[in-house]
Amino acid sequence: MALPAQVGTRCTLGLMQAFDRERGPPRMLSRRVCAKIAHMEAVQSWDEVGERIAEARLAADMSQGGLASEVGLDRTAIVRIEAGDRRVSALELSRLAQALGVPLAHFLSRPPTPIASRRAALEDVSDEATRASYRLDAWLEQHARHAHWLIAEGFLTPPQVDPSVQRAEGQVDPVALAVAARSALGRPSGPLGPMADVVEQLGLFLTVVDESAEGASLLQDGYGVAVISGQAQPGRRRWTAAHELGHHLLQDEYHSDAGVAASRDEREQQIDRFVEWFMLPAQDVERVWRDVTEATEVRPALLAMAAGYRVSWSAVVNRVRNLELIDSGEARRQKANSPTRGDFLAVLGEQPVPDLEPGATGKLWRKAVLSAWETGAITAPRAIELLYGALTVDELPTRALEEPLP
Repeated sequence: MALPAQVGTRCTLGLMQAFDRERGPPRMLSRRVCAKIAHMEAVQSWDEVGERIAEARLAADMSQGGLASEVGLDRTAIVRIEAGDRRVSALELSRLAQALGVPLAHFLSRPPTPIASRRAALEDVSDEATRASYRLDAWLEQHARHAHWLIAEGFLTPPQVDPSVQRAEGQVDPVALAVAARSALGRPSGPLGPMADVVEQLGLFLTVVDESAEGASLLQDGYGVAVISGQAQPGRRRWTAAHELGHHLLQDEYHSDAGVAASRDEREQQIDRFVEWFMLPAQDVERVWRDVTEATEVRPALLAMAAGYRVSWSAVVNRVRNLELIDSGEARRQKANSPTRGDFLAVLGEQPVPDLEPGATGKLWRKAVLSAWETGAITAPRAIELLYGALTVDELPTRALEEPLP
């Protein structure tokens, strides 16, 4: 039972009828729905729709009966939907997406090949790491669709990145790569600004989602996309963003931090090395150490670095230990005594400024979305969706159009 050929390629006829069991003439799709499904490889049968729904249900750790109850259907209806034996109305598809915590377009599109080829199969007994990885990938796919549309329509232009910063072949020196990346940013030393802006300047469009898996990234044609967890602490989020940047600069087709082995393979060790030099350059650490550290007081220097460079406490302690500025015993003592908000205020008079809050994107992304809104290319709800809730409808800029959108 095939879906209409125009799914994902034409938005004028047939799709709403295909997803609605009621008979009637073909209906025009809304511009918002068209924007969601354009520029992606669409599913071609109800079997594929059912498979995507089944995968999302397993990723949500939900039974067929539990899902049926959530969306107001019988369990047998869910069984038939997942088997591809029952069509799904547009309203039912929307309810399923909401209940399973994935974008609606997730059910209508195939995953990019790099994700599909490396994804572990979901089963009823899948562990939480596997389920978390799938959920994160669902948001990564959506972010990739959004980026593709903005770029294809001319609203978003990926920055031109110095080819010397992207190292797809040969042996890679992670320290040299970190130095080159900072040089390309015009920041050879010192704290980096908001990380969504930083990685965007190097061709990686990043956003933050409400999932537990740390991060995932996907290489596209001339740019990359990444999503990271908004559930981690702010310092950890910045570190994860830099980690995904490392994979992007090394031109890795797809990467996910979910379920990465604790031993870390060679590639992950390279990325770890890149991140520590990118976020905390050795010369910076040593300078702060000289400027702040007194004879027996190491904590003020650690606090200064954690606040100034906006990274986690453990990352700072590990970096100072790796540079042999403290021994392993002192490192253990400092890790066991994580600072409170009062510690930062007492020593520095301020605390680290949080970064990468859920829904965050870079400046280029925000300007692109608002340009699409101001020219009438998208509706207000679509603009809010592309901004990941960073604004409300009432906060959108005023626009002057010759005639209102339908």
